[in-house]
Amino acid sequence: MLTTQKGILLIYAHPDDETFASGATIAFYKDQANVRQTLLCATRGQAGKAGTPPLCTPEELPAYREAELRHACDILGVDRVAVLDYEDKLVDTSPIQELAAHIKAMIDEEQPQILITFAPHGISGHPDHIAMSKATQYVVDHLLDDSSSVRKLYHATIPLTAPFTSKNGTPTNGDSLEDITTIIDQKPYREQIAKALLAHKTQHLSVERVFPGITSHDYKNVPTTNYYLLAWHNLPNYQPTEKETDLFAGIQ
Repeated sequence: MLTTQKGILLIYAHPDDETFASGATIAFYKDQANVRQTLLCATRGQAGKAGTPPLCTPEELPAYREAELRHACDILGVDRVAVLDYEDKLVDTSPIQELAAHIKAMIDEEQPQILITFAPHGISGHPDHIAMSKATQYVVDHLLDDSSSVRKLYHATIPLTAPFTSKNGTPTNGDSLEDITTIIDQKPYREQIAKALLAHKTQHLSVERVFPGITSHDYKNVPTTNYYLLAWHNLPNYQPTEKETDLFAGIQ
């Protein structure tokens, strides 16, 4: 019996975005038959910190963070990691058509049915997050045709009640639970998600701030639920009446 491979393309801005926003999702779908997962990351996170005390020099940080990203993705189960050469904190200065072209090229190579990127607010409000969200939306609006493999676009978000804060301590952006369409809740993967977060060693202060106790191997605050908005689909007559628990729901 022939089986058809399913595909997910995650489109994020920095190393660690993939685990913060979609760690439970990636870990879950790694264990599902015939699902290939690809990550397209716009930067190497070179504007981030090198750890306290520093684990590398500023000059070494881009390569260091890329290695951390690839390690985290190995832990979670990403099949392919592609990293672009954009400067951290400057992605939004690049033409949206240029960013979109990179995304479209990856779609053409990988033929995914599912696209995942940040919600338009970027959760933390980071300009790079917002830029990648806009570029992905541009692809869906202008670059896909009837022959495209893509069936759904999901926006990663968090509930407005989630106890996350940005670097300056202000609440992050999110969406109401009523508006959230899709919830991937996977408690069995808590330790795996924690190990992926800890793989981003240079970012240990941020990881500990958002998930207190994790660096002491107390994983109770590690998120096992990812939240999404179904931002677009091209499935005829697909109108879910309940919250989705499977990104491929409605896809034959």
